[in-house]
This record gives sequence, structure tokens and C-alpha cells, in this order.
Amino acid sequence: MTARSHPLLVSAGTLGACVVAPALVTSSIVFSEPALADVLMLGVILALPLLGVMTPGRNAFTGLTAWFVIVALGIAAVCASTNTDTAITHQLVTLFLAAGAFVLAGYIAADPEPRFRLVMGCYVIGCLMATAAAFAGYFQVIPSAYDLFTNFGRARGTFKDPNVYGAAMAPAILFAVWSMLRERSRRAGVAAAVALVLVLGVLISFSRGAWVSTAVSTLILGWIGLVRSRRRSDFSRFANVAVLGSLGIVLALGAVLQLDAVESLMSERASLEQSYDSGPDGRFGGQAKAVDLILENPFGIGTHSFRDSFHPEEAHNVYLSMFLNAGWLGGLLYIAAVAATLVVGLRCSVRNGALQGAFLISTAAFAGLVVEGFVVDTDHWRHFFIIMACIWGLADAEPPVIDTSRRRDD
Repeated sequence: MTARSHPLLVSAGTLGACVVAPALVTSSIVFSEPALADVLMLGVILALPLLGVMTPGRNAFTGLTAWFVIVALGIAAVCASTNTDTAITHQLVTLFLAAGAFVLAGYIAADPEPRFRLVMGCYVIGCLMATAAAFAGYFQVIPSAYDLFTNFGRARGTFKDPNVYGAAMAPAILFAVWSMLRERSRRAGVAAAVALVLVLGVLISFSRGAWVSTAVSTLILGWIGLVRSRRRSDFSRFANVAVLGSLGIVLALGAVLQLDAVESLMSERASLEQSYDSGPDGRFGGQAKAVDLILENPFGIGTHSFRDSFHPEEAHNVYLSMFLNAGWLGGLLYIAAVAATLVVGLRCSVRNGALQGAFLISTAAFAGLVVEGFVVDTDHWRHFFIIMACIWGLADAEPPVIDTSRRRDD
């Protein structure tokens, strides 16, 4: 019997998938830090290079280098922090998340189509688990779970915060929507049911940022997908999905609004400005303070110093927070790294090819997170790094574009 046919031998690719899958499934279970997902991601970081199932490319190496520099600048600014221990811990967590994104990107780059599907499929399962918990708590299916899975009357599922829970559902929704647009009827129907469940989860999170983020991501996905479609059948599929999807959301929303608590909170959260947004100690007041501090401190003031010494909470703007934590250079480098990732994704999303759908899902989801960064600190959101890793990995696997418009002289 040859080694290849031995029944007890498992390929490195299979072992890699067995390591990656649970890390992605549990990425939505983050009641505390470190979470189970962090332990499993550490296994991913250690195991995949040893298994030889990753081939990181230029985009992944460039992205990781940028994060190394950002973290180094953040650590350099720690001397100005009011709490050195938590400031250093914050920076090391950032480095850990970036390392995980690098390894995951290399894993996807080695075999992009099936591995992207594995990553996103497991991610969707995790989101469904989180949403099941959100429903069980919010609608008091399990009365004792209300306090565990809700926060201030808003569903948070298996996350610590409703805003993070709502935003984390958007990439899964996009994956389901794209499946509705491209898969066969049976799979498209399953994807539609998944999308509807997740959209309801986003609604009962009552996160304005998540609502906007999901809407922006879906519009980008739909617009680019429609513009780049070549077959007439694609246009009819897009129209059907748009009409039926909108109808399903309206009916579902109408059903949940029959509950007085939901209607009251929906009306309150639909307002563009909440009571805690205004005033010197509100969100906008805090952001104004942050801008003044940034202009006065080119090397930053250290992680968490803003909330400890200048304002009751963080700046609720990841771009301002990066300038505060890592100085002007760190803030500019963060913006450049995010913008470069977005540009690479958008450029590849408009190319027709086998990876276009994967690029479009990842880039549209990342764009929504970029927008949401203006109203909340997203620098430690696990799904931010997962989606960023997808773009890096897909871009490193993308074959170069060959210019066939010019004739080559023999």
C-alpha cells in the first residue's frame, strides 16, 4: 500500500481547513477577551506556516509591514499614556490581529476560490449562531437569556456590544446576497432565507452605524455586480432579487414593529442625532476635543489617554483614535493602509473573472466598515481583519492583467 493511499493519512490542505474552520465559526462568539476565537486564531497563526498551506504575496507582506509600523508608533507613544499596561496590551492585540490577517491572506492566496468559500461559509455559520442568540434573548424565547444577549434593550447576540454585532453581520449578508444572484435556485433560496434572518438581526441591534454600513455595502455589491454583468439573465436575476428582497424586508420589519418595544426603540434610533451625541461630553464634542489634541500632539497622546484624561469615552472615530494613539505618522499610515486595501479590492472587483464575486463581496463589506469607522472605533474588530485578509489573499492570487491590445513583434 502506498503512502498516498494510506487511509490514516490526511493531507496538509485538509488539516489546514480543520484549523481555519473553527476559528472562523467562533469569530462571532466574543463575550470577553481573550475569546475562544483568539485561542483558535493563534492556532491558525502557528499551524498554517508549519503545514505549508499558505503563500503570502506582495499585498499581504505590504499590509503586515504597515501594521508593524503603526503598532511600533503606538508603542512609542505609550510613554505618554495614562495607563501603560493597558496601552501596551492594546497595541499587542492589534499586532496579533494583523498577524492573523497575514496568515489567513496567505492561506487564501494559495487556493483562492475554495478557501474563500470555506472562510466565508464558516463566517456565515458563526453569524447565524450569533443571530440565533440575539433572537433568543431579544424576543425572550429563553427568558433567562435576555440580559446575556441584549444590552440596553438592543440585541447583541454573542458579542459584547450591539454595534459590533450589527456590523459583523454585514459581510455574511453580502455573501448570502451574492449567492442569491449567482447560485442555482435551491441554493439561492437557502441564501435568501439566511440573508433575511441576518438582516433582522441587524435591525434589532438598533445600530445606526450597522444599518448604514450594511446599506452602503449592499449598494456597492449590487451596483458593481450589475454594471459588470454581461448576460441578459443576470439583469432579470438582479431585478427579482431586489424586488423580492425589499418585499421580504418590509414584511419582516412590519411584523417586528407590531411589538411596542421595537416600535418605540426604532423610532428613537432612526433619529440622526441622539441625546448622547450632542454637548461637550457627547460624541461630537469628544471628536472636537480629539481634533484639538491631535493638532497639538504630533506624536500622539498614547492609547486610552483620551478616555482617561480628556473625555468620558473614546473618540468614536477610528481615524481620530489612530492619530491619538500613534501620532500623525501612525494616523496617516493607517488611512493609507485602509485606502490601499480598498483601492486594490475595487480595482479587482470590476474585472470579470473567476474571483470577481469573491473580490466584490470582500470589497463591498470592507467599504462598509471603512464608512462605519467614522462613527465608531473599529481597530480591534475581528471581522475587519478577516475581510481585509480576504482582499489581500485574493489580490495576491489574482493573475496579472495581460495587455493584448498591442501586437507583439516577433
